[in-house]
Amino acid sequence: MSRRQFHIILYCILGIITLILTFLVILSFDAANETANWSFFNFDFTSKDNIISAYGGLLSGILSFITIMFVVLDLVYQRRQATFQEEEKIKERKTELKSALGVVQIYVERLYEANIKQATTAFEYSAKELEDSTEMNRMSFHPNTYPSLILKLDNTLVYRGFLQFKPGKDWEKLYANLYSVADFYNKSTEEMMQKHKIHLDKKYSHSIRISVILDELIDSVSELRNETIASYGGDNPLLLTDTAFQILNDFKEATVAITEARNQQIEDGVPTDEISNSISDFRENIVGPLFDGIMSIYRQDNLLSPQLNNLLSKTQIFLRQFEKLIKDSKDYASHIEYYTKEYLSAESIYQEKLNEINLALSNIIKP
Repeated sequence: MSRRQFHIILYCILGIITLILTFLVILSFDAANETANWSFFNFDFTSKDNIISAYGGLLSGILSFITIMFVVLDLVYQRRQATFQEEEKIKERKTELKSALGVVQIYVERLYEANIKQATTAFEYSAKELEDSTEMNRMSFHPNTYPSLILKLDNTLVYRGFLQFKPGKDWEKLYANLYSVADFYNKSTEEMMQKHKIHLDKKYSHSIRISVILDELIDSVSELRNETIASYGGDNPLLLTDTAFQILNDFKEATVAITEARNQQIEDGVPTDEISNSISDFRENIVGPLFDGIMSIYRQDNLLSPQLNNLLSKTQIFLRQFEKLIKDSKDYASHIEYYTKEYLSAESIYQEKLNEINLALSNIIKP
């Protein structure tokens, strides 16, 4: 029984009882008027047995009817109490379901915002990796536990909430998208972090190998330079006319310049993470000119000494590994850029699904 029905029945019964009591009062005054000059509690009903009998019979019937009305009223009240308790349970269930959807809405909104933040960071990282592919660029990951929090919610309770409030015409699709998108981000975020760690480890190992090759090349150049000086004699002016020696000497001076510049930064208190560890400087200013110089000698003489041929071989190894390092880094940067556009940016289909769910639930949750 609804509250409205209860009130209608209650007012009807009370109205009937009021009418009966009014009629009873009027009838009592009419009976009292049978006694001339009557006063309260001073009635003379001598020789009026028929009136008393009729009045008593009528009063008995009226009181019995009123008693029945009160019994009916009590039954109606009990029925209303039972209905009221059921309504309270329904209200509590609706509140519980609405609260569950409120939690879902918060998690979905926070997941969307976390993805946008991660997208900004990922785009910045990708740009740095493309700009200087030999640097050990690192991408930070913003804390994002919202996918797992969504998946840990009671999916039956959440489904009943969608069923109860129906957020949109295609609410079943919204419900399915909620869990499919949350599951995707829960797995892909972990996968993205693992791939980034693998990339950094691989890049670090590759950089170490290139550094070893560079050290060996520097040692070989230094050894050949010293041998050339010894063969001419330290003060022989012909030494400066030797093309091979000039190339080797330029290599040494450029190496010393780069090393001293970095050491000076350390002495000046420049933070370690701001000092470039890139091997690009060595590629551009040392190894590249050495390779070009040796090749110019080869093109001129059509022949290289065994020592220069050995340096050329080591130079080529360095350049190949250097280019491979750059290619691997740029490929990874392109992958990050593609992944970010497809899955983390505001234009992503998955982000659009999250936004659609968020808006639908917000319309239910808002007062």
